Amino acid sequence: MALDTSEEEQIEKIQTFLRQNGWFLAIGLVLVLGGNFGFRSWEDQKQAAAEAASDAFTTFQAAAREGKTDDDKRAAAMDLGDAFIANHPGTDYAVLAGLQIAKLHFSAGNLSEAEAALRAITAAASSQLAPLVQIRLARLLGAQDRPEEGLTVLAEPLEWAGFMAARHEVEGDLLYQLDRLDEARQAYQLAVNTAGEEGLPGLTMKVEDLTFATASMDPAISDESSNNEAASVEAPAAGPDASADGTQADSKDNG
Repeated sequence: MALDTSEEEQIEKIQTFLRQNGWFLAIGLVLVLGGNFGFRSWEDQKQAAAEAASDAFTTFQAAAREGKTDDDKRAAAMDLGDAFIANHPGTDYAVLAGLQIAKLHFSAGNLSEAEAALRAITAAASSQLAPLVQIRLARLLGAQDRPEEGLTVLAEPLEWAGFMAARHEVEGDLLYQLDRLDEARQAYQLAVNTAGEEGLPGLTMKVEDLTFATASMDPAISDESSNNEAASVEAPAAGPDASADGTQADSKDNG
């Protein structure tokens, strides 16, 4: 069956377009195929880099563990960590390495260096790691007798989900340093409420200790305790008098 005129015209137009633009189509096809190949190559390179970073970080972790109690090994581990961060800037691995370096400085008693290490990775920390960095920094500021600064760090708007219990506990510790006992107790209670089934060691004890401490400092409770003590003192005194009065009454009746 013959094609009608309109179909023949459409085919002719397509053939003309192909004759005039065939090279452009061929080049486009090459670019598409080349782009797909390039994307796969980029993915492979990315995977290889991630594996290399993981291996290097594992090596650094092993060195950090060995450097906890040995000064020479500690210095070597920190050098290895600094080199790792320089080779993998802006990655989660670099942030984790910074946390380890800060921990090594802390174990050596170098609190200012530990603080510098934590602040150096603050900007690079992802939303998943930023809360952990800030909690460590707040604890460190508390260890340097700077609890107000620690509270400021904890007040930053971050995605604290998963770290809420630890955040509230550190907040309670800092408030305790400031002698704001009632606020500290409330922070500890929030930590207990958000800790889940496993909880955090010592949290319940902190709540109970501060509950007792704040209760003993409450004027109303103190007054009540004083009244109870006074009543307990007066009661024995009333006992002999009452007995004496009863004896006298018995004597009069007998007389």
